[in-house]
Amino acid sequence: MKIVIIDDQEAIRYSLMKILTREGYDTADFAGNEEDIVESVKKFKPSLVVIDVMLEDGLSGIDLARRFQEAKINAPMIMITAYTTPSNVIEAARAGVKDILQKPFEPSEFLEAVKRYSKAKKSASGDIVFLEEDGESFVGSFDTMKYVYKKIGIASGNDVSILIRGETGSGKELIAKMIHKSSDRCEKPLVSLNCAAIPSELFESQLFGHERGSFTGADKQHIGFVEQTEEGTLFLDEIGELGILLQSKLLRFLETRKFRRVGGTREFEFKGRIVSATNIDIARHIQEGLFREDLFYRLSMITIDVPPLRERSGDIPALCSHFIAKANKELKTEITGISKEALTLLMSHAWSGNVREFRNVIFNAALEADGRIISDKEIQLIRVAAKEGNPLSDVISQMIDKQGVEQGASITEMLEEEFLKLFMQRVPNFSQASHYLRMSRNTLKAKLRKYSLYENSKDEEI
Repeated sequence: MKIVIIDDQEAIRYSLMKILTREGYDTADFAGNEEDIVESVKKFKPSLVVIDVMLEDGLSGIDLARRFQEAKINAPMIMITAYTTPSNVIEAARAGVKDILQKPFEPSEFLEAVKRYSKAKKSASGDIVFLEEDGESFVGSFDTMKYVYKKIGIASGNDVSILIRGETGSGKELIAKMIHKSSDRCEKPLVSLNCAAIPSELFESQLFGHERGSFTGADKQHIGFVEQTEEGTLFLDEIGELGILLQSKLLRFLETRKFRRVGGTREFEFKGRIVSATNIDIARHIQEGLFREDLFYRLSMITIDVPPLRERSGDIPALCSHFIAKANKELKTEITGISKEALTLLMSHAWSGNVREFRNVIFNAALEADGRIISDKEIQLIRVAAKEGNPLSDVISQMIDKQGVEQGASITEMLEEEFLKLFMQRVPNFSQASHYLRMSRNTLKAKLRKYSLYENSKDEEI
C-alpha cells in the first residue's frame, strides 16, 4: 500500500514515514510547495494521502486537497492539524477529506486512521469549537461535534436534499443555516417554513403561492415560499408533521421540480435546494403509515443526526462560559463564573429541552445571582420553580416508581390517551385541535384511532 505524507515540517514527515515504514507501507513525502506536486503525487498512485492543513508560504492543505480532486487523484485523504475549527472541518469535508487527526496524536492513533481510512480514532484533545450563525452558536468539543461539522461540509458541497434529525432544541435550524452559508448558494435566499405551524388547508398556498381570486379571501396574488427561494435553500422544519395528502403533493414537486401557484396555469421550475428537519422517529411513522417511504428517500439523500445535550455532557462547562458571556452582553449582568456545585447540578441534568433549555437556565441563573458567581442555589431555585409550575411532576414520578422504568412506553401512552380524551372534549373543532397541538390532521386522526377515541368524536370534519 502506498501512502503520501505532505507536511512543511521535515521532522514530522520523517516521524510519520518511520511509523509507516515499520508497518510495511510504501511511502513518499512532500513539503507541499513543490511546483509539480500534483503530477508527482498522481504518478506515485497513492492509496492514501496524509496532508497538513497549514503549510509554508501561506499554502493551505485544503486548497491542495481540492487540486488533487480536480486532478482525479481519488485516494482517501486524512487531514492533520493543530487548528480544529468548524470552518476547517467543513471546508476539508467539501474538499474530499475523509477524516481529521488533531495534533498532537499518538502513533497508535495515526496507524488506526491509516487502517480505517475514514474513521479516525478520537483525538486526545478536547479543544472547544464554536459555530456562530446570526448571533446564535453551536458549541461543542472537537470529539463530540466532528461528525456534525464533517456532515455539514459534505452536505454543503453536494447539491442534494438533506434531512436533519434531532430532538427539539438541539440546533437543527442552526445547522440548516450553516449548510446554506457554506454552500455555493450562500448569496441566494434562505427561506424557512415550519410545516407544523401552517394549517393543512393553507399549506399548498403558502408553499407554492396563489393567484388573485383563486379561493375565498385571495384578494391579491401571493408568492409562495418555493418561489421566494429562487436558487437558494428552502428549509422545511418539522417535516414529519405533514399529512399524507400534502406529502404526496410535496413528493410530486420534488420529483418534477416544477410547480404552479394555486389557481394558476403557468408552470414554474424550482432551481433551489431542499433542506428539511424533524424531531420525530421517521422510521416508526413509516411503519405506522403516517409518512411516505418514497418521500423520506427523496428528502434524505444526506442525513445529519444532531446529538442531544445529554450525550455530550462534557461540553457543558464550555456552554456555561459561552452563555454566561451572552447573558452579560444581552442582560447587562456581570457574572464572572459558576461554582463547582452548580456545575455538578448542570452536568447531572437530563436536558430534555437540550441547548435551548440550557440557555434559559443560565440566563435565569444570571439574573437570580446575588453576586458575580452563579451558585447551586440559583440552579436549585430554577428547578424548584419549574417543579412548582408543573403539577404533573409528582403524578408522573409516582407512576414511574409504581410501574418501573421498564414500562416507560406504556406510561407514555397512558398519559397521551388521557390528555387527548380531555383535550378533544374541550376543542370541538377538529382543525383547531390539530392547529393547537401543532400536529397534522392525519397524525391526530391516527392517534385518536390508536386510543379508540376517533369513533367517539362528535366533530363532523373528521
